[in-house]
Amino acid sequence: MFMKKYLLLVLLSTNYFIGSTQTSSQTRTATYLNNLNQFRQVFGDQNYPKATATDLAADDNIYGCSSRLSPIADSSKPFTSRSFASLALQGFGFSIPDNATIENITVRMRRFKSGRPSVGDYALSLMQRYQCSPGNPCQYGVFWTYKDDYPGKIYPDVETEYTFSQSGAGNNGGFNHDETYQWTPSIVNQVTFGVRVDNYAPIGRGPVQICYDMVEVTVEYSQSLTSSRTSSVAQETNPFRAPVVFPNPFTARTNIQFVATENGKAVVELFNASGSKVSTLFSGYVARGQVYQIPVVDARLPKGIYIYRINNGKETYRGRMVKVE
Repeated sequence: MFMKKYLLLVLLSTNYFIGSTQTSSQTRTATYLNNLNQFRQVFGDQNYPKATATDLAADDNIYGCSSRLSPIADSSKPFTSRSFASLALQGFGFSIPDNATIENITVRMRRFKSGRPSVGDYALSLMQRYQCSPGNPCQYGVFWTYKDDYPGKIYPDVETEYTFSQSGAGNNGGFNHDETYQWTPSIVNQVTFGVRVDNYAPIGRGPVQICYDMVEVTVEYSQSLTSSRTSSVAQETNPFRAPVVFPNPFTARTNIQFVATENGKAVVELFNASGSKVSTLFSGYVARGQVYQIPVVDARLPKGIYIYRINNGKETYRGRMVKVE
């Protein structure tokens, strides 16, 4: 008989110092499995009908498994909704300080498949939230996909542990590894931050199940020693967390990433150094607490200093960006 799990969150913290920078880490497990923000009302159980987040909270032989998935004869054959499963883990409960810089994010998981057919990842990634708009998940950062070659891509027959790691920022994000990304405390502290795994249709004969024993995420971050002593109360007095511009300075392209402070309309505008408006980069509805990334791509912009302004309800933020040749 399996022992009942009581642990929902696992928190391990470490600290070490390099020069005037303090580097720390937090390791946690999820509290939601396919059941955040009315997931099941919209998507059904996505073929994990009985799995819970506590099943995946520790390496203890208590598994969270998919339904029996239906295979296809070969990759060219059509498949049904019973051929794939989508695993969304959220509610990790990170509490990274607002003034920290995310250095690395690591996903450690134990998993296997039960059944004869071969099955593997279609895509494995971190995400801001499950769905940006109907049919479009907010996956973010580095993706591991069926196009890649990596340990654990094809699920083993015996339980095996795998580690997937990515930097806090880079230009190898997205499904095709060609998108710029930058993780921030604003993103990873959100309850909607998580891990998503989608499998491709199994190939072979007979049903197959995908099972997980543990999934945990470790976030490594750094702070200056002076900044790390800043009062958390003082940080909370500024509800509009500073947007991030990356890269900055830039040559042909950059991105402005911000967190919406309230539901409603947000406008992002760009001005030159003399205060003349250059363009409106974004104007539309945003949802409180969600992260938005606005690309800035204009080959006609001459080199120089530019000011961006973000208006969201009662909040306004201005920042500087520099274009170089």
